Amino acid sequence: MNKKKWSQKNTIVAAILVCTLSGAGIGYMMPHFQNTNVEGMEKIETVYSILKDKWYYADQVENIEEVLTEQALMGMTSLVQDPHTNYFDLEQAKIFQQSLAGSQVGAGFTYYVQDDGNLVVQDVFVRSAAEDAGMKKGDIITVVGNKICSQTPTEEIISYIQSQDGKEIPLHILRNDELKQLYVTPREFDSSVICNMYEGYGEIILSSFSQYSGEDFAHAVQRLEDNGIDKLLLDLRGNTGGYLFSAIDVSSSLLPKKSIVFEEHEKDGKVIKNKVNKEYTPVEFEQIVILQDERTASAAEVLIGALKDNLGDIVTTVGTTTYGKGTEQVNLPFEDGTHLKYTTAQWKTPLGHSINEVGFEPDIEVENASVYSAQYVEMTDDEIIEPDTVHVNGQAIQLFLQYLGYDVDRTDTYFSEKSSAEVRKFQQENGLSVTGNVDKKTWTRLESEVRSKLNQNRLKEDQQRNRAIEQF
Repeated sequence: MNKKKWSQKNTIVAAILVCTLSGAGIGYMMPHFQNTNVEGMEKIETVYSILKDKWYYADQVENIEEVLTEQALMGMTSLVQDPHTNYFDLEQAKIFQQSLAGSQVGAGFTYYVQDDGNLVVQDVFVRSAAEDAGMKKGDIITVVGNKICSQTPTEEIISYIQSQDGKEIPLHILRNDELKQLYVTPREFDSSVICNMYEGYGEIILSSFSQYSGEDFAHAVQRLEDNGIDKLLLDLRGNTGGYLFSAIDVSSSLLPKKSIVFEEHEKDGKVIKNKVNKEYTPVEFEQIVILQDERTASAAEVLIGALKDNLGDIVTTVGTTTYGKGTEQVNLPFEDGTHLKYTTAQWKTPLGHSINEVGFEPDIEVENASVYSAQYVEMTDDEIIEPDTVHVNGQAIQLFLQYLGYDVDRTDTYFSEKSSAEVRKFQQENGLSVTGNVDKKTWTRLESEVRSKLNQNRLKEDQQRNRAIEQF
């Protein structure tokens, strides 16, 4: 008898608990507001007011009004139909603007670090202080000012160069085993255009479409023409786009006068045909081979479409299918520093083709080793990646280790115990603290080793580039 009563009581208690908890944390089912008849903006304002004034945790949230507003804007612009319409908070807006700017202060060269700590010049940007000083690809920088590269952390050397804006700095370099002294005066430069000349062809690496890309690109093609080069290798791999006006300017250095670069198809059905910028003088090439990959997008795809539609068989594309971003956005900055980026039109090629969500297939498909397309973010000073965790840099770490000959068991964003063991080997071989974790120091060394090997073997290992050169 007693046992039966206790059993019934437990069942009732359990039922009460289920009802209470199954309301997703609602608790009592009696609502405070019944039949609240509001719509549209009034509904948004009502929810905002309730959360600000009556929500239990409101007092625990610093700047509750700002937080609610920011989250509402984020939600409003999270549209499944359009991933390219976004609301950016202050930090996101800053990063977005920096990605578009393309300009920075410094000497204007890329580099990798040798085992002895010296800097090897990888590429020199067009119209930069480094170019003016006569710096060349392959130069080995041993001394910067009074800082000996082999005895000074690389970050300190680069920071020193950037701090000397407008001031002349002496550099000691080794070129073909001969010691030379150059003088460079750091200044603002655009980091989107690199121009190299080889026997029989010229190479322009265009990494983005920034404010000054058109001017730098015009300078580069003119240099090729002045040296009698009529075959162009145009590398657009990893170029995720930028300003559309910049795509017009770049196209203007390659297309005949009055050529259409792209069509804008607006919401109301209006079609605008955007033509080349008449302020640029086009350079005529006998052959143009374009390198593209899955990260080639937006304005870079505009350029591909413009060249293919206007120049026909002169243009050959090599690589993998491009990203497929055929829409146009406008950026609206607010007084508080936040931004709204929203889609206003779809663009099509001069012949009316849309590549949105499709991309351009290459004329010649060639896959490169995964290490060439590894994506990662810069690590902070206090950041540590431990084994058995997922991190955005996990894939790059494991691809880098694999490329350097270490035995990893996976190459996704999950950083495994096996890969951690290989990191320990790398740390021991490079005089680093042996932990198996990846901190900024280990990451920097790993990236530097990979960059060095990639550059040393670039002409041999870059299968896409090699196949492109075969077309000349």
